[in-house]
Amino acid sequence: MDGVTISKRGNGIIIKSNKPLYVLANRDNFDFQYIDEFDNHYYNQPNLERILVERNGISIISTVEFFENKFFTNITVLLDVQLDNITLLNIYRTVTETISTISWQVNAINRDDLSNKLGNYYNMIYIACKGKSDKIISFDISLFYEVKELVGEALTKSFSNLGYFKNSN
Repeated sequence: MDGVTISKRGNGIIIKSNKPLYVLANRDNFDFQYIDEFDNHYYNQPNLERILVERNGISIISTVEFFENKFFTNITVLLDVQLDNITLLNIYRTVTETISTISWQVNAINRDDLSNKLGNYYNMIYIACKGKSDKIISFDISLFYEVKELVGEALTKSFSNLGYFKNSN
């Protein structure tokens, strides 16, 4: 995306924009906020590979890590358009559903109780766009299908890096 840079900082990556991005994430103070920089995709194992998939103004960054017998997924969706809050929420829902679907297909399911020790952050999701649309965008399901396809492609590659592949059934 023009004006957006990604760099490494410590054990994570920083996504920075020349102009503030409108962001929704499952993290404190990231609910429909304008932010010019945010961090995601931290790792506990230094060989964690980040997957980038881009098409039609949509960029997906995906990481999956297996740590302390749990799968941790991090997804960042960057959209080169302005979107309204309802559309952002629906994209967020699409991402969570895709994480569940791909995790199931590769048999990478956390089979434990939630652990406060790890903060219960098994999935970190950031949805960022160029700005908030002043009007509600007419429903276009093709955007959600495209996000689902790209997130699925990125997650499948992330899981395959860990040796988890889609079932052939």
